[in-house]
Amino acid sequence: MTSADLIAELQAARPTADPALRERVLEFAVSAPPRRPSPFERLPRLSLRRFALVAVPATAVLLIALAGGIGLLDPSSKSNQVTAARESLEFNQQTQAAAPPAAKLAPATGTAADAATPAPTTGRAQRYSAQLTLSVKDVDALSDATQQAQQITRDLGGYIVNVSYATSDTGVSSLTLKVPTEKVQDAIVRLTGLGTIVSQRVQIDDLQGQVDELTKQETVLTERIAKLSARIAAPDIDPQVKATLEARRDAARAQLVQVRATKAQVKGEASYATIQLTLQTKEKAAVPASPSRWDDTVDRAGDILAIEAMVVLTLLVVLGPLVLVVVGVWFALRAIRRRRDDELLAAS
Repeated sequence: MTSADLIAELQAARPTADPALRERVLEFAVSAPPRRPSPFERLPRLSLRRFALVAVPATAVLLIALAGGIGLLDPSSKSNQVTAARESLEFNQQTQAAAPPAAKLAPATGTAADAATPAPTTGRAQRYSAQLTLSVKDVDALSDATQQAQQITRDLGGYIVNVSYATSDTGVSSLTLKVPTEKVQDAIVRLTGLGTIVSQRVQIDDLQGQVDELTKQETVLTERIAKLSARIAAPDIDPQVKATLEARRDAARAQLVQVRATKAQVKGEASYATIQLTLQTKEKAAVPASPSRWDDTVDRAGDILAIEAMVVLTLLVVLGPLVLVVVGVWFALRAIRRRRDDELLAAS
C-alpha cells in the first residue's frame, strides 16, 4: 500500500477520538502554561536558494561600495602624482632658465670648441668627420641657423652636399657640409655658435700610410716605364722582343694611371672634412594632463575590485571543496530522512 492509498483510506474512514482521550487532552491544555512564541518563529524560513539570492547581490554591492570609498578617499591618487610631477617640471624649468648657458659656445673666442674638439694633424693625410647636433629656440631660429650654416661653409671655401629641412610645430634641419680640413676647427667653432650643443662626435682616420704606399708604387711604375722605354728605343732590338716590351710598358702605364687615380682620391678625402650638422628646435617637456576626480576614483575603484576579485577567487579555490562536501552531506541526510518517512508511512 502506498502513502497515497493510506491517506485516502484515513480520509474515508474518518476515525473519531475516544471521549476519555478528549478529556485527557483538555486537561493538559488547561494545566499547561502558555508558551511564549519565539521571535524567530515570526520570521519566514529561508531556504538555501533564497539565502543565495539575497546574499550574493548584497555582497557584490558591499564590495563595490567599499572599492568606491577607498578610491575616493585614497591620498595616493593619480591626480596628486600628476600635480607633483608638474610642480617638479616647473621647478626644473625655472632652474634651467636661471642658470647661465654654459653649453653654448661663443663664436668670437672659439677656445671652448678648440679644447673640446680634436684637431687634425698638420702635414698628414687624414679623413676628418664630425657630427654636430644643435638646439635652437624655435622654427624661425631654425631657418636662420640653416642659412647661416650654408653661408659659413661657403665662406671657408667648402660646399654643401645636401640639405634636408622640415618644420611643423617643431622643426629639424640636416646638412652635410664639406670644408677644407685645415679650416675644420674654424668651421666647428662658428657652427656651434648657431645654437646649444646637444651632442658632438668627431672621428679621425689616418690616411698617410695609404698615400705613402701609393707614392712608392707610383715611383716604381715610373722607373719601370722609363727602363722599358729605353730598351724599346734601342736601334738593334729584335722586333719580337720590342713587341713584348711594348706590351709590358702599356700594362705598367695602365697600372700607373690607376695608382695615381687612387692616390688622388685618398688625398681628396683628406683635403676636405665632412661635417654632419643637425639643427632642431627645443621640444617642450610634455606635462601629463591631470585626470578628473571622477576618473581617478573610477581607476582606483577598478584596482580595488580587481584585488577583491582575486581574494574571492582564492577563497573559492581554498574553501570550495569543503563547501561541496558540506552541501553533499546535507543532500544525503535530506534524502535519508525522506526515505525513512516513506518507509514509516508504508509500514503504518
